[in-house]
Amino acid sequence: MAPRKWKQYRPDETPDPDGAPAQPPTHQSYRQPKQAKPVRSLEERTVRNRGFHPTGLLITGAALVLTLGAAAAFAIAGSEDAPAADRPQSDKGFDALVAALKEERGSTLVRNAIIYPDYAVVDVPYKLDDLTDEREISYYWNGELSESTKGTGDEETFDLADVDSSVLDGLCVQVKALVEDPTDCSIYISKPSPEDTTPEWIRASTSNEFNQSASIEFALDGTVIEVRPPS
Repeated sequence: MAPRKWKQYRPDETPDPDGAPAQPPTHQSYRQPKQAKPVRSLEERTVRNRGFHPTGLLITGAALVLTLGAAAAFAIAGSEDAPAADRPQSDKGFDALVAALKEERGSTLVRNAIIYPDYAVVDVPYKLDDLTDEREISYYWNGELSESTKGTGDEETFDLADVDSSVLDGLCVQVKALVEDPTDCSIYISKPSPEDTTPEWIRASTSNEFNQSASIEFALDGTVIEVRPPS
C-alpha cells in the first residue's frame, strides 16, 4: 500500500457565505445592577396622588401650630379654672372638701385636717355616736374623697364646716414671705386644747431646699397668734 500524502494546511481566504466579516470577541464593562424602587408608604402615595405644592406644607404647618397653640391655651385656661375647685387651700377647694365629707359620712366632724396644695388628709372619728372611741379613719381628698388608712387618735373633734374657707386662702402667702425661695406650704387644722393659753387653731408651715422652715399660728378667724421665723 502506497503511503498517504498529507496536504499542507492553508487558511481559507474567502469570505463567509453571509458576507459578514468575522468580529473579534468583546467584553462588556461592569454595570451596577438597577436597584428596585423603594416602596412608598400610604401617606406618600396619598400626597403624590393629591399633588404637591410648597404652600400646602406651609398651610399644613401653620394649621398644626395653631391647633397645638389652641390646645395649650385651653390646657392653661383649664389649669387655672378647673383645678381651683380641687385645690383644698383655695376657698372653692376647701368648700368642696367639706361637702364631699358631708356626703360620705353624713357629718363634718373631724379630729384634724392637713391641707396641702394639691390634696388634703382628714382624720375623722370612727364612731360618730361615741366620740370617746379613739378609733379613726383617714380620708384622702384630691377632688375626690377616698378612704386611706385606719388608726387611733385622741384629739378633740370639731366641725370642719366652722373653718372659714376664705381665711385659708391667704395663709400660705403670709408664711412664705418668711423664707427665701420657699417650697410648698401645708396647713394644719386642729382644735386647741383647753389647757392652751393661746387659742391657735391653724398652723401654716413652709420650708426651702436648705431645710429652713417657718410657721405662723392663727386663730379660727385668721388672726395671727404667733410667728415662728427660720432659726
